[in-house]
Amino acid sequence: MPESFEQRIATVTRKAALLTQRSQLTAQQRDEAYRRIEELNAELENARKQIERLTTEVEYLKLASNVELAAGDVEKARAFLSELVWEIDKCISQLND
Repeated sequence: MPESFEQRIATVTRKAALLTQRSQLTAQQRDEAYRRIEELNAELENARKQIERLTTEVEYLKLASNVELAAGDVEKARAFLSELVWEIDKCISQLND
């Protein structure tokens, strides 16, 4: 038996309401995903900064360890520091080029 006009309108209205609900849910999920992406990007940036800071700290500790070990032998310490100064001068000259 064919549907009446009112039944068709009711069916279309239900389907439109369902589509509206799904659309709203999808929009909410998208917004939540964007918020989560922002949180993760901030967390990633903090982790990168911490890695950079810790890497620098490790380099300083290596340098301090080398200088401390060389403290017993003044000649070795001077040679080590001279090499560091030479490396620094080399880097500065490369930056100036």
